[in-house]
Amino acid sequence: WRERGGGSLFIEPDLLLLDEPTNHLDLEAVLWLEQYLLSYRHTLVVVSHDRGFLNTVCTDVIEFSNHKLTYYKGDYDTYVKTAADALLNQKRLYAAYKDKRSHMQEFVDKFRFNAKRASLVQSRIKAIEKLDMEAPENVEVEQPWRFSIENPEPLGIPIIEVDDIDFDYDPSTPAASRLLRSVNFGIDLQSSIGILGANGAGKSTLLNLIMGTLEPAKGSVKRNGRLRIAHFTQHSSDKFDLHLSAVENMLLSFPSATDQSLRGWL
Repeated sequence: WRERGGGSLFIEPDLLLLDEPTNHLDLEAVLWLEQYLLSYRHTLVVVSHDRGFLNTVCTDVIEFSNHKLTYYKGDYDTYVKTAADALLNQKRLYAAYKDKRSHMQEFVDKFRFNAKRASLVQSRIKAIEKLDMEAPENVEVEQPWRFSIENPEPLGIPIIEVDDIDFDYDPSTPAASRLLRSVNFGIDLQSSIGILGANGAGKSTLLNLIMGTLEPAKGSVKRNGRLRIAHFTQHSSDKFDLHLSAVENMLLSFPSATDQSLRGWL
């Protein structure tokens, strides 16, 4: 990233295009990038899924939806509110159009064969045609996809106990210079823990020690005997065979499951 992204930044192009620039950056690097872009003197276009990053650096938002581009002033949070207000207003306009059209159509249907009301009926038909030509667009709100995960059965406390561990990838490294030294903590079922640190500080190493993929040079990691651990990384897609379908990949991971049960999760 330093070679490709850094080069793009420091030549200060008139138009800087950034596609997911915060991927694989540690927190310090993201904060530095935000501050740099805030003072950038030229045009910036960024694609990102990082809401905080977008809120910090963006002054305008372009939304891709239904084969259209919609432009909004402000940061990401402003866009969310403005878009929601616009959607609500559009739904109200469409509802008002449908109500007015229904009322006029009701009159036409009621007096269509009434000679005394023939001129009024024709007038309403023309009004309906004009109303349809100027009708607001129907808003179709995409329903969010929802799924549920069963709660795990209660386990004893703690479910994981990290007891005074040391670790280094080089076994000959002196104890005082090891990557991880004297690490102690416990995890229970109510824990929601964020691990922060610079790249290379040992965050992924610590996760691998918790899972048992690595063994500490000193100390121990105790896991509840009934504990099940799932692991998802930024490189998890590399574990899948891209020549297989999603269901086929899931069957490799869960051989006892049925094809139909797995399709229910997709």
